Amino acid sequence: MAMDLSSLTSGAKKGFITLSGIKRMQFNQDVITIQCTVNDILKFLEIDIRVQRELDENKVASIGQYIQYGLDGNDIYFSPLIFSARGQGSYDEKRHEYSLNMNERLVILDGQHRIRAFEYLKKRMEVSNDDEEAYQTLLDFPMTIQVFADLTLEQERQLFTDINTKISQVNNTLLIMYKKDDLFGELVREVVDNSPIDSIECRAKTTRTKLMTASTLYSVAKVINSGIYNRVSKVDINKANYDLYRRRTEEFLRLLRQYAPMDANNRDKYIIMSSNILVSIAKFVYEIQTKYPDEKMDVLFRKVVAKIDWSHRNEEFKQLSTKYNKKTKKYNFGTTGRTVRDFSEFLIGKYERTRG
Repeated sequence: MAMDLSSLTSGAKKGFITLSGIKRMQFNQDVITIQCTVNDILKFLEIDIRVQRELDENKVASIGQYIQYGLDGNDIYFSPLIFSARGQGSYDEKRHEYSLNMNERLVILDGQHRIRAFEYLKKRMEVSNDDEEAYQTLLDFPMTIQVFADLTLEQERQLFTDINTKISQVNNTLLIMYKKDDLFGELVREVVDNSPIDSIECRAKTTRTKLMTASTLYSVAKVINSGIYNRVSKVDINKANYDLYRRRTEEFLRLLRQYAPMDANNRDKYIIMSSNILVSIAKFVYEIQTKYPDEKMDVLFRKVVAKIDWSHRNEEFKQLSTKYNKKTKKYNFGTTGRTVRDFSEFLIGKYERTRG
């Protein structure tokens, strides 16, 4: 295991962290922009709940998966973290250096979940003690930070509010359309290019007019070919089976268009185009074809999917992972895992009865 560097300094002064940075004026405020490592940040990090929201463990876990994707050799990117100095540290105008003694802390205004994800991964690696290179890569991960030198508490709160209400995060659909070194992502992009014009949403997080988003198609492709809908699980796609997986995914889309209700894109009338349901249908197909290798996908759609009343009027759905809103007269779905499990088993049951 690599030595934990958090007890050392980044600069020459004993007992100090010294970081190179450039100070500029932004909106009448002194802001120091610094390039440093994750390990540096963990030394001077402080969380003030007066200017932060409650930690979302699911968000931390999701970011942790993204970081692990980077540690596996892929390019990943983070926007700058933002801190408030509150009188801590000093900036040397001549040397362009920002120094903190080891007892001083900077309050984070934006980036709490990102840095906590790094922190959790660091602790997990220290416990497992099995990958020295990955551990050192994590500690040395480069980050850009911006330190506001003289904000009041009220200004900190305002800045935090502005960041979290006026800046939208990149959604999974966009990430899938642009990220490299992911064969399922490449497959999705190729299927999208060969699909009818504008049938797949490639930019927005959700859709109410198109067949599905690229993010949903990504999940469908993984399930229909590997039976996996958890994003972090390893899959068996490779150059040898890539074309087969792509053809199976395209066949799924073709049959969906053929056997879904005529106006299935009307989400107020039907549930079939909901992302969880599409993944459930894909899992149903995967499970049946795994059990009965000679069964054709076309038969599964024709005998089962086409026979289901996918409207919000179908009371069978009340026994599954859904909640029925009497006011809107529509179903709402629970967690992805439970919905996919319950609806795929529901479809499997329908199929088994046709065989019986």
